Amino acid sequence: MKVIGLTGNAGTGKTSVARYLKSLGAEVLEADAVAKKLTAPGEPLLGKIVEVFGPEYLLPDGSLDRKKMRRLIFTDPNARRKLEEITHPAITAVIEKWLAELRERPTPPPVAVIEAALLLEAGLERLVDEVWVVIADPDSVIRRLMARDGIPPELAQAMIAAQMPQEEKIQRANRVIDNSSGFNHTRDQVAYFFRKLVEEQSEKNR
Repeated sequence: MKVIGLTGNAGTGKTSVARYLKSLGAEVLEADAVAKKLTAPGEPLLGKIVEVFGPEYLLPDGSLDRKKMRRLIFTDPNARRKLEEITHPAITAVIEKWLAELRERPTPPPVAVIEAALLLEAGLERLVDEVWVVIADPDSVIRRLMARDGIPPELAQAMIAAQMPQEEKIQRANRVIDNSSGFNHTRDQVAYFFRKLVEEQSEKNR
């Protein structure tokens, strides 16, 4: 089983790429979905977040106010570090358990994908065989962030500035997927890379 670490900065379209990889037959785990599950009402991690940041980061129904938290962590590096110290170890443990369970199957899948915005920042690349980075031009990213999150351009710019520079992620990538020109072009790149990976794996297993 080959393990892909799929990453890219916010607004580049990595989640769309992850879902397309799933349609090609890969097993996919989205770190953001894991984080949401671990911070749901009643979960210990949510209690820790409230202890550190205060009850003002809860919505009336007791769930985490993700929009308010997002605004905080992308404008306050110290707050972002505190949140990551709470959440990263638990998310990593879930990912490691998921990979172990896949490997224990009588027939493991040929490809498993960990989709994580902070794959490199959190040191998760130690769990993968290849790092795939999704990129997009800055103007497209800002437009997508504004539309997706309903935020002003200043916050979109702050989100981009708070992340590892795209150029650095490219340098650490095994494969780069450019999602600047529409998803049909992106899909062609992903399908090619996926087919190549499966072929390499088949040759190795002969």
